[in-house]
Order: sequence, then C-alpha cells, then structure tokens
Amino acid sequence: MVMGEFYVGNPRGLGLAGVNVEIASLKGKVNSLEGEVKDLKGEVNELRDHVSTLRLAGQEYRRVRNRFISTFKRDKLDGVTQSDIDIIREGNITAHGGDAVVDALLYEGVEGRHDTYVFKELYGMHPSDVKKITHKETLDILNLHAGVRVDNDKTGTDEFYDKFAEFIKAFEWSDPNVNYLIAESTNATRAAYWSLLKCQRYKDSA
Repeated sequence: MVMGEFYVGNPRGLGLAGVNVEIASLKGKVNSLEGEVKDLKGEVNELRDHVSTLRLAGQEYRRVRNRFISTFKRDKLDGVTQSDIDIIREGNITAHGGDAVVDALLYEGVEGRHDTYVFKELYGMHPSDVKKITHKETLDILNLHAGVRVDNDKTGTDEFYDKFAEFIKAFEWSDPNVNYLIAESTNATRAAYWSLLKCQRYKDSA
C-alpha cells in the first residue's frame, strides 16, 4: 500500500489481487441469487395453493371431486349415506385419479365433508395434514395410492400397500423442512419412497 493506493511489485501479483476481488464480487452475487431463489420458491408455493383454491371454487370441479370420494366410499367401503348417493347422482363426470390437495379442501368449513376416514383410506393422511404439503413428489405418491385404491379393474398388491404405509410412517416422522429426495441415502423417508415406486403395484391377472 503506497499513498493509499494498492501496489504490487510483481505485475503477476496484481492479476492475483484482481482475481480475489472478482471472487468476492461473485460470492456476493451468489448469495443474492440464493435469496432470490428462496423468495421465488415461496411465491411458487403460494401460487400453487391459490390455483388449488381457484380450481375448487369452480362448482363443476367440486362436484367431480366429491363424486370421486363418494363413489370410492360406495364401491370399496361400508357406510355409504344418502348424501353420498345424491352426490353420485348429481353428475355423470367421473374422476379416475386422485387429487389430494383439492380433495383435502373439500373438508373445510361447516358445509364441508366430515368423513375424514374415507380421505385417509385414499391418501393415507388426514386432510389437515395434506394441506400442509407442498412437495410435489409426496403429493404424487398420495395420488398414486388413491388411483390404485379406487381401481375396480385391477387389485393392488399387498406389497404396494405395505410399502405405502411404511412411506407414510417415515414421512410423518421426518423433518418437514428437509427434502428427503436430496437427503442422505440413509434417510428413511427417501428409502421408503424409492422402495414404494419400484415395487409391483397390481396383482397379476389370473
């Protein structure tokens, strides 16, 4: 340092000094970008919730999802009510797959559904717990299980249902702030997830 100015006797050293300044600048930019990515993820989650609410607000889609649950209740479970029969008769459009996020919203409010046990049979969790989930792969697993559960043409394997139960148990015990798919290979939820996806879903036809 000479007269307040940075001085390097070796021109090559000046280049190194410039590199250090550039590295410091890049680190600052990386930190800034990480903050922006975090903010964007939060906005995406909020938009996903908003889209789900808007979809539910459409009365036709609400009827379709209600019919999905009531039809499953009639075909696979005991205890179908007159209300379920009325819901089934209300429309002729049938949903063939699960939609855990929107179906969970059907249980909100005084006029919402109250048969939460049916929802748990489909998705393995209580509606209030599902509403907290924003991880797409987890929601896909819940919807996958619902699709197998409602299938009237094929029968799910015991292995599939056992491994789904193991996944739900591991997920409920896991840290919600940790993405299990990028966690260590020893992560119980991650192991249960891949084990479930790789197993045979349906029994072979006779």
